[in-house]
Amino acid sequence: MSIEITMPKLSDTMEEGTVLQWHIKPGDRVKRGDVIAEVETDKAAMEMEAYEDGVVIELKVAEGQTVPVGTLLAVLASGDESADQSVETAQADLSAREKEPEEVQSVSGQDAAQVVSRPEPQHQAESAQERQPERKDRDAKRQMVSPAARRLADKQGVDVSKLHGSGPGGRIILADIEAYLAGAGTTVNSERSIEQAVSETHGRERRSDQRAVKIRRIMARKMTDSWQTVPHFYVTFSVDMTDIIRFRKDLGLTINDFILAGVTQSLLEYPWVNSWWIDGEAVEQPDINIALAIATDRGLYNPVIKHCAELSLKELSRAANELGRKAHAGKLTPEDLEGGTFTISNMGMLGVDSFRAIITPPQAAVLAVGTVKGEVVVDESGEPAVAPIMRMTLSADHRILDGADAAEFMATLKSYLEAPVILISH
Repeated sequence: MSIEITMPKLSDTMEEGTVLQWHIKPGDRVKRGDVIAEVETDKAAMEMEAYEDGVVIELKVAEGQTVPVGTLLAVLASGDESADQSVETAQADLSAREKEPEEVQSVSGQDAAQVVSRPEPQHQAESAQERQPERKDRDAKRQMVSPAARRLADKQGVDVSKLHGSGPGGRIILADIEAYLAGAGTTVNSERSIEQAVSETHGRERRSDQRAVKIRRIMARKMTDSWQTVPHFYVTFSVDMTDIIRFRKDLGLTINDFILAGVTQSLLEYPWVNSWWIDGEAVEQPDINIALAIATDRGLYNPVIKHCAELSLKELSRAANELGRKAHAGKLTPEDLEGGTFTISNMGMLGVDSFRAIITPPQAAVLAVGTVKGEVVVDESGEPAVAPIMRMTLSADHRILDGADAAEFMATLKSYLEAPVILISH
């Protein structure tokens, strides 16, 4: 019996996906849990695992190709029979399907493959007789390299198949790659043409550029839809950051950490700001899930910190750091990008004084944070003084909030940021 693997729908907004890399080829035998492909959705890149044992019959989509959800990606033969019998049976099924599609019995892509985040694949042990030679060679190359070594090798264009690993069982570890780059590594064959190296480097750059273009295209479509359908209005406040600057040095935190905590407390006091626009009405959300706009080499992502009201200031800081690390490493999962009820976009580290952000539907608002700059102010005694001032602008959906709602929310946030002791003690 044939097993069909299709492009899965991983989120409500996903309409298409891209096959970044195949880890299988026709004739390979795969087992449940083996990584068979790397795919990119509208939100993240992730690995696809085989959900059943089988033999690869045909790959229907080429690497780098973008296809709609539900498109057939690959065909496998059931692993219940011998390899030859599985191939013959699947090929017969494939021929019959091409002639009489309505009579084919197949397994859906959702059942045949499952998509997971990027942990290192766990492979079950197989005897030498059960593996085909080509499969064995490829698995050895993929399995016997640590993730850190793999990343450095890819970045520097090192062919790991030409290295002897010093780790357990001959595993190639980070020190092996570093030694090779320093000229001290031992290789099976270190000869490699300049033309080949340049070609591979350019190929990786093209794939990276394609990913970035695709993500920017998706983001452009979403932002255009939001701008055309959501009635935006804006409220800007200035905040004296004197106390936060003093506290953050002592606590080892960032300005963004305090903003996260301040927004969380303000949303608890004004829960209607934490709403979604659903089916023509505003619906308050029970959880405060704050999305952070993070710019990466791949494009802009909005990973979400879940259940912010249950987290302390330092816990919010750790959660934000972890999401930032995953975003830049390309390891965000669909779960990391779903469920946001409010968004913070901070361009202060880029020297931007102030700006207006576009709302991410179905959310009610987004907070745009600018840089902290010394400005002349009038102190309590009426004398001129210099204070660190930060401007923040709330973009709000006028269908959900009115001007007074936005102003009161921002005034409350300002009070938390100018007296951060409350945030620290929470």
